[in-house]
Amino acid sequence: MDTANGGGRLRSVFGTVARGFLLGAGFSIALGATCLILMQVAEKRSEAAVEKMGDFGESSAKDFSLSNVEELKHDGVTSIIGSVKNSGKAKAHGVQVQANLFDHGKFVDQYSTYISGSIAPGESRNFKIACGCNAPPAEHDSYKLEVIP
Repeated sequence: MDTANGGGRLRSVFGTVARGFLLGAGFSIALGATCLILMQVAEKRSEAAVEKMGDFGESSAKDFSLSNVEELKHDGVTSIIGSVKNSGKAKAHGVQVQANLFDHGKFVDQYSTYISGSIAPGESRNFKIACGCNAPPAEHDSYKLEVIP
């Protein structure tokens, strides 16, 4: 009798363990499927946000124009001043104006400055590039300015 009763208990324990295993496996599958769906939804939202940002959040060099550019030399210090205008559709942040100095067509030096803050569409901001802080800049006969958004 004890053997028959022990077999029933064993069967009952085995049945409980099997049900628990199946319940855990089912829960894991449901949780995994939910995670996959949420990841796909998040990815689509992220792609949409990047697409939207691409329309309004990025500027290129063609979105800027330079005006009133002038090279000033005073007491051994050379500066290039001017104005940069944002002709694009997006507000620009961290705009850099770079001056490449040339002597008879050969590149000899480079200086730059950052425009602080942002430049709204249609707005112009003044800039000043100081060339040669501790020593005069390299001898040059021309320069070319470039806007780096």
